[in-house]
Amino acid sequence: MSALNFKEVLRGRTFMLLGLLFLMFILFKMVPLPDAGQPAFWPTLIFVVCILMNMSCDIYLSPLLKKPDERMKAIRAKAYFYSYFATLLYIAAAAVLVLMEMTPIPIPLILLDLIAFAGLTPNLLLILFYKRSAKLTS
Repeated sequence: MSALNFKEVLRGRTFMLLGLLFLMFILFKMVPLPDAGQPAFWPTLIFVVCILMNMSCDIYLSPLLKKPDERMKAIRAKAYFYSYFATLLYIAAAAVLVLMEMTPIPIPLILLDLIAFAGLTPNLLLILFYKRSAKLTS
């Protein structure tokens, strides 16, 4: 296989390969280290899963967002509109947890999870609205 053909094979799969390498690093190095009984275990795992899901969504959405048409612009606007309100709900829930002292989870980990959910929500809504619009048009 020549170098040109190898580049053609890898075109569009760079993010997938990076995601797989990141996943393998997480699985072999980071996940077995903390004890599941510690308060920091589950928020860290949630953060990692959100990052991996975000990478997967980016891989799925990249061909759709490269050549945006009017329908994709409308879907993007709708997804960002709803993700704004979802993020407000995440912030309110985190504030209640922190202010009422209802959780043993350290505040920096709550903020990391909050950032991860806020970053993941627009991509998930983009996929949801794109699939929904594809069903409506066909």
